[in-house]
Amino acid sequence: MNRTRTLVETVRAAIGVGHAVRVLRGSAHPALDTVLAVRQIGQALLVGRAGSGRAGSADAHTLSALVDALHGASMVPLAVADPRRRRFAAAQVGISLVLVVAETLAVGAGRGAVGGRR
Repeated sequence: MNRTRTLVETVRAAIGVGHAVRVLRGSAHPALDTVLAVRQIGQALLVGRAGSGRAGSADAHTLSALVDALHGASMVPLAVADPRRRRFAAAQVGISLVLVVAETLAVGAGRGAVGGRR
């Protein structure tokens, strides 16, 4: 399970770096890409750090999945209301969904409830 957790955070960091590269190459949405680069890289580092101590690893991955779900949900109105950013927002919904599933798999069924028993 530890490999899965490391893989999820490595992929997350790569997504963040991808957003940063888009900004450097003249992104059509530089503010969004900048915020997402910082968030994805920061989230990967924080969750990875929590995972290294094992004590709060499941909770960290559960909270990370929640952040991804909230991000995906926040992109839906943007996709609906803003034709210029629709494609970007739809891609973010997809990425968020994949990361929610990956974080959930990293925790394992029934072991990631924040404050719950393991």
